[in-house]
Amino acid sequence: MIDIDEEFLRLEVKSEINEFTGKYNPEDRDTNVRIVEDIRKAIDALADGVVPSAKHIAEVAIATNENVQIRDFLMGLRLEKDIDYIGNYLTVLGNVIVKEQCIPIATVFTTYLYEAEETEYAKQFLNKILENSPDYSLAKLLKQVFDAQWPVSEMREMAVKLHASILENIYEVDNDNN
Repeated sequence: MIDIDEEFLRLEVKSEINEFTGKYNPEDRDTNVRIVEDIRKAIDALADGVVPSAKHIAEVAIATNENVQIRDFLMGLRLEKDIDYIGNYLTVLGNVIVKEQCIPIATVFTTYLYEAEETEYAKQFLNKILENSPDYSLAKLLKQVFDAQWPVSEMREMAVKLHASILENIYEVDNDNN
């Protein structure tokens, strides 16, 4: 893992979140495509030792809170990128985004823990998320999945089925406006 001044980055991210709040439009296709592409680039850059910018982190925090397609894209990234690189990326984001803004990212992170067969840690982490946000629907669904001891292979199959659909929705061109 890269040595990061988390406190400094946390303050920058908080400032950027304040700057971006209310400006993100979940229906803006071009913005969503750019965010998805920026996430891919940030994961690759982090693998090369480059920390994502505070602006990028803030934008991802806001987008994952306001657009389930962006959040779900993060869940399916395991099909595109090395799971360890994604885990490092989510860890960096999770360590510098304020708790209230980090619920979607932290919840996605539990799916990676589960897939890595860190099931007890995934369950404990998910329980902490539910303590802070008991009505968060994805966390409630994952609790049922984890408690039912769903096989990791089933989680992967679900990701395969959903990821293509999510990408299609994000990249979809609005034919009514063309």
